[in-house]
Amino acid sequence: MKKLTGLLLILSLFTVAVFAQSADEQAIKKQIEALRIAMISGNRAALNSLTSPELHYAHSMDVIQTRSGFVDSLATKTWTFTKIMIVKQEIHVSGNTATVTHRLYGDIKNVGKDPGKTALGVMQVWKKVNGKWLLYARSAYKLAPPNDVPPAS
Repeated sequence: MKKLTGLLLILSLFTVAVFAQSADEQAIKKQIEALRIAMISGNRAALNSLTSPELHYAHSMDVIQTRSGFVDSLATKTWTFTKIMIVKQEIHVSGNTATVTHRLYGDIKNVGKDPGKTALGVMQVWKKVNGKWLLYARSAYKLAPPNDVPPAS
């Protein structure tokens, strides 16, 4: 009987841990989608609410921004995404930190440049602060001309 009780206790703790991680993954997915929408709209309040004040944002073109630079560039339309599609996303949670990798395909318009398309590999670090997941770091690299670009939706 003691063995059965011990086994049930271990299984229940394992089940709770699995569901907790799943809840965190779902919360992070929601934050990533909210960030995608905020990046397209340039909504300053939303961008600030989704990012850590300590954000470091490394672009594929050798530019590193803090949160204020990142938010300002989108809110003032220096950088404009008209479309962002995220695919092949993986989320790994470890305590109050998560890493996210995905591919980002988008349509962009930047001040002084013709509209174009972008294809990026992205790695993000999210931290859970006071129960909320915030983007803490992001780095992107240009993908070779992609063969796996999803069809336009």
